[in-house]
Amino acid sequence: MDRWEIRPSPNEDDPQRHLLLLHGGVADVSAVLKKFGALCGRPTSLDGEEFNLSFVLHKVTPEMSEKLADWLGKMSPKPAPVEPPSTPAPATPPPAVPPMPVLAPPAALEPPPPPTPPPLSGIPSASELKPPSDILPPIPPPPGMTPPPPPTPVPAKEPLISLGPEAAFTPPAPMAVPAPAPSVPLPPPTEVRMATPAPAPAEAPPAAAGPVNAASMALTDELRPDWTFETLLVGAYNRFAHAAAMSVVTSPGSMYNPLFLYGVPGTGKSHLLYAIAGSMSKGLGTASLLVTSGARLSRVVSAAAASGTMAAVDKKVADSKAIFVDDIHLLAVTDQNKDLLAKVFKSFFDRGLQVVITSMYPPKALGTLEEALKFTFAKGWSVDLKIPGPNIQRDLVAAVADRVGAQLSGDEIGQLADKLTLWGYPELSLWAKRLAVLRGIRTAAGQPAPLMDMLRTIYEPITIGSEAPPVSTASAVFAPPGSPAGAPPLAIVVPQGQQGLGEYAASQFLDAGGKNGFTSPYRYAMMGTYDAMQQVGVPFQIADMCHRAGVARALIVGPGPESPLAARANEFGHAVRHILESSGVAAGWVPHSQVHIAAHYVNAHLDFQR
Repeated sequence: MDRWEIRPSPNEDDPQRHLLLLHGGVADVSAVLKKFGALCGRPTSLDGEEFNLSFVLHKVTPEMSEKLADWLGKMSPKPAPVEPPSTPAPATPPPAVPPMPVLAPPAALEPPPPPTPPPLSGIPSASELKPPSDILPPIPPPPGMTPPPPPTPVPAKEPLISLGPEAAFTPPAPMAVPAPAPSVPLPPPTEVRMATPAPAPAEAPPAAAGPVNAASMALTDELRPDWTFETLLVGAYNRFAHAAAMSVVTSPGSMYNPLFLYGVPGTGKSHLLYAIAGSMSKGLGTASLLVTSGARLSRVVSAAAASGTMAAVDKKVADSKAIFVDDIHLLAVTDQNKDLLAKVFKSFFDRGLQVVITSMYPPKALGTLEEALKFTFAKGWSVDLKIPGPNIQRDLVAAVADRVGAQLSGDEIGQLADKLTLWGYPELSLWAKRLAVLRGIRTAAGQPAPLMDMLRTIYEPITIGSEAPPVSTASAVFAPPGSPAGAPPLAIVVPQGQQGLGEYAASQFLDAGGKNGFTSPYRYAMMGTYDAMQQVGVPFQIADMCHRAGVARALIVGPGPESPLAARANEFGHAVRHILESSGVAAGWVPHSQVHIAAHYVNAHLDFQR
């Protein structure tokens, strides 16, 4: 860095706005962003001999200005004065970032109405349902392709849509449940592998969808008013991501495009994505943004292609000025929809419009998905978000508890942070919601609801296991209770080939509801099974099953120890929950090894509260 200068550049929105002018190179840009990324907008090139780079600095206090000047003084042997000179300003000042244009919002996309399903009687088997038509498992990588090794900060894991070398997925037969396949050793994780569904028989009738929540078939998701920059805590764990996000808001479609945010659950990826979308909506209008998720985008595009309504999706894409895709690793790509999905992203890149993406996995672990979509995730900026340390986690627990209305005292926030730090922090929002619902139920019933007592009911039994040995479910029998008209339909979904497991899980769920004061009735609409020996596309198969049965809630029992999915059961459950929720189905999850622990069924009741 040869020289630098800080100049006041206030505007109506930010009286403390400054410009940082530099004469330096790429290493200097990286050093500034690393040290002061939370202040900086994107770097802008200048055509001049004195300075060749400009940064917009947002909300610079005198203390921060002094700190920045001290640091720059140590970096540069020839610092320019920090304060602007007393002589008249140069004739051609450095250009400021232009304001975001305000555009008239286009008409919102109206999703096609779902067809009216046939009524369900009793508890049908999943094998009685017709083959899926809109959520399909992904396609395989090219033969012989050797994926690159993953980066060291994040272990390279295949998303649960792939988990193995299967070349194809054959849909279940219309009237029979296939027997489990022999166990296949799990290969070392490499990259996303996707399976092509086998073609349906020519004589098969068209699939009939169940009564699905219409909102789940909309391409665009609602913005989250609780996920904003104002509610986002910024620290060393996300400072660069925050700076990149602010630059996207200030100057969309330029330097950070696409902006790819990745990290394990609990790092704030989704919060940051929705914060960017919310800020951009103030200038562009909400209707001009396409905010979606990987599972939702692939489901709606597949359904539109099957029903001949792709023109409506194309219009929404053409009218949108930016696209935000949460959990792109859950994008279900097939031979039938991959070109349509690639066309969606191409539309935004061809017009120079902003693309923001989140993923649990780094770009190098998604090589096959990149090939299918025909663009490279890392061609813009990829940012790895980390889980914050215990001290910051306490502040985040307080913020999340306040957003969900958990009404925790200061002591309770500390107690919850200590508990979650040991095991459950990545699912902080889920635990906070459960506590808020449980406290509300107990308070309404006139019962005490101290935090530690609630945690002993829903949390501690899961972390320490149970002294009681696992039970045999082979002889379990379940008689569905009567349900009033309008009761939400519920599915029980378990691994194939385990006699009585579905009946046992349904009985445990019903018993837990009665003992803990859950009065909401359910109509037990489906007993279904999934092939836990199948390594490809299982979360999408479960979503298909629930979608076609038209259920609003689904209780899922995870894979058993003999399954190749067992080693990554938590990741599998995370994928199933997110895919189901994107289609409007609330999910309850019970690990196979803890199917006898009542706390899981109590949590399912809490998760099903709307």
